[in-house]
Amino acid sequence: MKQEYEALFTPWKIGNVEIKNRIVLCSMGGTSIFGWMEPNHFDKEAANFLLERARNNVGLILPGIAPIRDPMGGRWLYQNPGKFKELKEFMTEFHKTGAKLFIQITAGFGRAMAVNDLMVKMTKNKVLGTLGKPIFDMDFILGSASATPNRWADGVMSRPYTVEEIHEIIDAFAKTARLCQAAGVDGIEVHAVHEGYTLDQFATKYTNQRTDEYGGSFENRYRFAAEIVQAIKKTCGKDFPVSVRYSVVSKTKGFRQGALPEEVDFVEVGRDMAESEKAARFLQEAGYDMLNCDNGTYDSWYWAHPPAYMPLNCNLEYVKHIKKFVDIPVVCAGRMTPEDGAAAVQAGEIDGVGVARQFLTDPAWVTKLMEDREEDIKPCICCHNACFTMARYEGSANDQDLMDAIHMARCALTPQTMQSKKYRIVKTDKPKHIAVIGGGIGGMESAL
Repeated sequence: MKQEYEALFTPWKIGNVEIKNRIVLCSMGGTSIFGWMEPNHFDKEAANFLLERARNNVGLILPGIAPIRDPMGGRWLYQNPGKFKELKEFMTEFHKTGAKLFIQITAGFGRAMAVNDLMVKMTKNKVLGTLGKPIFDMDFILGSASATPNRWADGVMSRPYTVEEIHEIIDAFAKTARLCQAAGVDGIEVHAVHEGYTLDQFATKYTNQRTDEYGGSFENRYRFAAEIVQAIKKTCGKDFPVSVRYSVVSKTKGFRQGALPEEVDFVEVGRDMAESEKAARFLQEAGYDMLNCDNGTYDSWYWAHPPAYMPLNCNLEYVKHIKKFVDIPVVCAGRMTPEDGAAAVQAGEIDGVGVARQFLTDPAWVTKLMEDREEDIKPCICCHNACFTMARYEGSANDQDLMDAIHMARCALTPQTMQSKKYRIVKTDKPKHIAVIGGGIGGMESAL
């Protein structure tokens, strides 16, 4: 291993849990270990995906987001005992790798929910919505801090959650965290004050117009996130670590209006750096043990899901700044390069390096880095053409069909990723010598 990478392979702690190195596999849509659509479904494809990366020397693994309440069927996550039984069996095998795993749970999507055509019809047609409520309770799925327009579909509005519903969600977090803890999970990540999801819609002024205890003042807007970690700690004990996914700044000019990397002269309607300095400390004091950071909302989605046109390490300077205001560890994600990530860790400017889509393209890239085989690493090209297909190049609509949405986290460069049954490659009993004619894209892919 090159000396410049050595800082990445030093141990660190989140609360009392020691992580063997500084590489964090961040959550991606499609890698949730809990299937979204069926009661008691444990996603074996995602489990195998995560286990293979753990065996390839990742320090901390965060599976894909798990809604606190199933979008389809409306069961609370803690009401699915079969999932946690299989999770416990998985964790026994997982821990043999030396990696640690935090389950990421979300309070919901609110106006960020990528609604498809069926969901839009159910929202706009009261009769259809009532008939379909046992399957998709759109009233709850789109629930938010206030009545705000959907990110993807015109004419679709979120309904403000009642205080009673907020308390029900908080209680569900505590119950789910306890089941995860009993299954051997190393910690919980709360999703989050991040990317314009539900908790972030409560936290930011442009999406929260409430006048009760969950709106108005700074403390009220961040109360929901604070009460979640307090409930988890009360149920699981103060030593059970809880991370929070956190957008340092929103980079948002308005609904469906994001700021570009070089834009500095714009009015931030979400969380600016001054508020973030205060919020980061507030979240630490509420009980969170780590900030897992980047930037953006779904109105400025390219900060949290950086495509090829975003700069390398696009969030690093922001995260380095926010670390000055907390005593808990911080992780930075967003087109992170190993050399710059290692330098920041070495300098004490961040504690962990978050990487996501590179793991879709090459499951063994960390091992290759350790073995000084950088030339063998297959790089992610940040194309978004399989892993994040709802983000289209023109317009704001989500034209991703339901089956496509369910099977996210694929890779345009590595088709086997999350599709091991469809693209099952096994060694033949009757090998042949094959000549590949032509060294273009097709020829090179065939040779691989």
